[in-house]
Amino acid sequence: MNTHLNVALTMVLLTGTAALAQDRREQGGQGRPESPQFSQHDQQVAHDWYNQHQAHAPAGFRNQDRLSADEESHLREGTTLDRDLRRKVRSAPSDLYRQLPPPPSGHRYVAVGSHVALVDNGYHVKAVIHLHDNH
Repeated sequence: MNTHLNVALTMVLLTGTAALAQDRREQGGQGRPESPQFSQHDQQVAHDWYNQHQAHAPAGFRNQDRLSADEESHLREGTTLDRDLRRKVRSAPSDLYRQLPPPPSGHRYVAVGSHVALVDNGYHVKAVIHLHDNH
């Protein structure tokens, strides 16, 4: 009887652990991919937000915040923002931030040169939404 009880208890614990792991993956927790990407929905949300706020754009999205062609070439997935680009980084506006999924731990959404980027604490660019063509 004890053996059957131990087997049953072990199965319940394993099932609960698997369900918890699945929940974390679905909610963007520990199971989130190593290279987070913006979904098509995220990109549409950012483009819609940008179009609605273009006339009175906050810092990071104004015409004078746009990047040069050389700077644009450095704002891409897998790069680390250099000192000059870091000076141009602004926090993503709170109303846009709330519309995007929570970023992974140690990451944040930023506005730079009229783009939205997901960067980690070391300014490594994980994903970028290019909101306009500078060329």
